[in-house]
Amino acid sequence: MPSEPQLEVLVLGPLAVRLDGVAVAVDRPLERALLVRLALAGGLPVPDQRLAVDLWGDVDLARPTERLRVLASRLRAALGTPDVLTRASNGYALSARMTDLVSARSLTKALYAAARAGDHATVSALGREATALWRGASLADLRTIPYAATEAEQLDAWRLDLQVERLDAELALGGATEAGRELEALAAEHPVHERLWCLLALALYRTGRQADALNRLAVLRSRLADELGVDPAAETAAMELRLLRQDPGLLLPESAVPAAPPADPGLPLPMTTFVGRGRELAELVRRLDLPGLVTLTGGPGSGKSRLALEATRVVASAGRPVRVVQLAPLRHADAVPAAVAGENADSNNLDVAGLGSELLVLDNADHVAGAVAQLVAELLRRAPKLTVLVTSQQPLELAAEQPQVMEPLDAIAAVQLFTERCAADAQGADPELVATICTAVDRLPLGIELAAGLTRTVSVPHIAERLAAAPTAVAGVTAVLDWSHELLNDADRAVLRRVADFADGFTLEAAEQVAVDPRDVAPALTELADRGLLTVEAVGGRRFRMLETVRNHVLAEPHV
Repeated sequence: MPSEPQLEVLVLGPLAVRLDGVAVAVDRPLERALLVRLALAGGLPVPDQRLAVDLWGDVDLARPTERLRVLASRLRAALGTPDVLTRASNGYALSARMTDLVSARSLTKALYAAARAGDHATVSALGREATALWRGASLADLRTIPYAATEAEQLDAWRLDLQVERLDAELALGGATEAGRELEALAAEHPVHERLWCLLALALYRTGRQADALNRLAVLRSRLADELGVDPAAETAAMELRLLRQDPGLLLPESAVPAAPPADPGLPLPMTTFVGRGRELAELVRRLDLPGLVTLTGGPGSGKSRLALEATRVVASAGRPVRVVQLAPLRHADAVPAAVAGENADSNNLDVAGLGSELLVLDNADHVAGAVAQLVAELLRRAPKLTVLVTSQQPLELAAEQPQVMEPLDAIAAVQLFTERCAADAQGADPELVATICTAVDRLPLGIELAAGLTRTVSVPHIAERLAAAPTAVAGVTAVLDWSHELLNDADRAVLRRVADFADGFTLEAAEQVAVDPRDVAPALTELADRGLLTVEAVGGRRFRMLETVRNHVLAEPHV
């Protein structure tokens, strides 16, 4: 039997509609409003009278049932299927999934659970992922419809609550300067939101600006009186008093500020945002809290190394000792013990006593998986409090192993990643075309970033058309790699081929040493990073790195 059509209705922004993953145009405002109203009912029938009031307001309509019948008929025609919109004895019902709304609710539930547990890092990550689901003002194109205006206000108030929770967590993590800038902008948009203004005052105070902090609360007090005719809430008044008294409790204890994790001050800081893996990050951090082996598995370009790095940073920020070992540079399995032991240790007699309860990260274990499995089994036997995180395309097949599989990004996160990485003039591209591009590469982060890099030369419609012809997602990623390589000029291509020989990343100076013409290197590295062919990390300066998938592809190309 054919499967039932899957209708998606996205409301966290202008209305977007998809049927079985394909964009559907519902052009008339009242039909769009009917679609959303029925979707919000969650599959339950909505009585005609209720629908009429929601769509046209509380006015005396002539023949509302007939009007609704015409609207429903037009909506069915626009959707192209009669199956999803049905008539019941007491009204109309719609079979649809509100994908963005469901995702936002799930993330919100996890966020508040993390907030109750005092897990500020997880609150920050989940808050960023949840608010990224909004593509603009909720139901931005339906606000003239009576019910939609109310729904939109509630959805946008929800988004603001999530932003405030995240910023509160980031203040607790020591990010007063960064959070303060965002709080300042939000406070300008919401002039009587007391919790928001109190957080802004706290951020200013923690950056040494007590007078500015008090001034902001004085402004709030005046606006509450002038616009609402009320006094500040007790919490606001208490914050003002604490600021005046310079309460020591307003400042974070030095041990709570993770500006430089003592466990590993050289842990690399990525130069790009982390998108779309909030739930996976929270789950991985939870697993890493216990001793044993966690293996992060997934295909090439699925984002294993980046997720592992983000989780490692969260663990390190809590003060736990962390050590990261890059296995990609190793040529032989025999080199694994020495790499894990470190330069000044005896690889034949690893000092497990020194490992204690630290987190050991072994990145890119695919080509030496057998040796890694053997070593990890021995380490865990001798150091039972140790936690090991391995990234590999396949599990290590150890009895105590906990695999965590990297799935493709969800559709909304994939579009967000493309939008954040694409050229500035492509950021307003048709979301449906962007979704087509992301689908063509199976919503794999590497494929999305490479496709976004193409927008510096090629239009979004052209990219979508060409990638849609790829027979499989793997072919789509390969096509993007080939295309990215073709669009480079000769100098950039030559630099790319030379730096591919660096298996463990490189600096600008190292790249200049191997280049045909050192003058080509700096502009070439900028171009390659913009196109997603290189990643950039801050660790004692800037360090460039090439994902193994990209590196293998470059090394397989004929020499230039």
